Amino acid sequence: MQQDSIIQSPAKAKLFNMDVMLRAGFQADSMGSDNPMNRMHLDEARVVLHGDYNDRLSYRVRFRLNSSFGRTSQDNASRALDHAFIRYKFGKQNDWAVTLGKQSAMVGSYEFENNPIYEYKFSDYVGSVLNLFVVAGTLSYTVNNNHAVHAQVYNTTNDRFGDHLQNNGFQAGSLQASATPMGAYFTWTGNFMERKLQTKWSYNSSQFAKSHTNQSISLANKFKTNKQTIYLDLQHTNLAVDHAMLASSVINTFYGNTGENNTLSEDVVYQSAILRYDQFLTKTWEIALKGAYETASQQNNEELGNNFRTNYTYFAALQYKPYQNQDLRFFAGYVGNSTKFASVLERENQQFNRLTFGAYFTIPVL
Repeated sequence: MQQDSIIQSPAKAKLFNMDVMLRAGFQADSMGSDNPMNRMHLDEARVVLHGDYNDRLSYRVRFRLNSSFGRTSQDNASRALDHAFIRYKFGKQNDWAVTLGKQSAMVGSYEFENNPIYEYKFSDYVGSVLNLFVVAGTLSYTVNNNHAVHAQVYNTTNDRFGDHLQNNGFQAGSLQASATPMGAYFTWTGNFMERKLQTKWSYNSSQFAKSHTNQSISLANKFKTNKQTIYLDLQHTNLAVDHAMLASSVINTFYGNTGENNTLSEDVVYQSAILRYDQFLTKTWEIALKGAYETASQQNNEELGNNFRTNYTYFAALQYKPYQNQDLRFFAGYVGNSTKFASVLERENQQFNRLTFGAYFTIPVL
């Protein structure tokens, strides 16, 4: 009689693995300005625990050492916790899977899916608009070796309605908390050209405030060879209530809304295009280039017009990889960010510049 694989004893080497992800170095911020800041800085410090009990059951825990460990009021998880989930595969070919716990949002974004220590600066979309790490349940089906579909149900925000507003200095106004402040992703992942071309496309619907439904489409595309990687992420988001708050702060300032009138704006649209290109010049030297173009608008607001806030994020880095089989790189680069506002806002544009030198390393501890 064949023993069910779920009760077979796991190999210790597969059951517990530990990685440490670090990026640190010297930063010269806003060089040439009246208020420069030069310092040593720990950009990223994350610990990953993961393992496979067998070919069906696995787990993953990842948390940030340089982030607040405070508890979130909606999902009861630490703010420093990225992942804490189990995944169970089932079906004749293990082609179905259920993932439960805190996990990455199933959004179409290779910028987000990328190892975080590789990204010297995130776009506004990943950094502010998305809820990246969510307590959720995900059902996945592998159609074949090249295609899979996923459905994920999650909490729209990590904090409750009132806490989310209070923590960010906003008032509820006429808005009421949704009885079911949740959302769903429907995602397709595909591979083409012998897995050189990859796609991750998602549709999202969610609710934060009662009777207000948000929707978004995210189309992530990546081309990868042994010497180069290119990704292009495109997204369009309609927030019936702007719980991302990037546009709301600008709109409230323009109209002089303070106190009880400092509320979240409605019918806000965020759009972005994010392009990154990595190229090995030799076996050890490579370049990393990235640019993002993002806009914020409010539907039916002719006074502000379309794209009243435009954000540009960009960096260029030279990287040295001394070991072929280790994820260690030394880098020198420039990181910039420009935020421009429509003239009607009479608001000063913002500019950020940084020179950075350092190293990052994914350390396989165990």
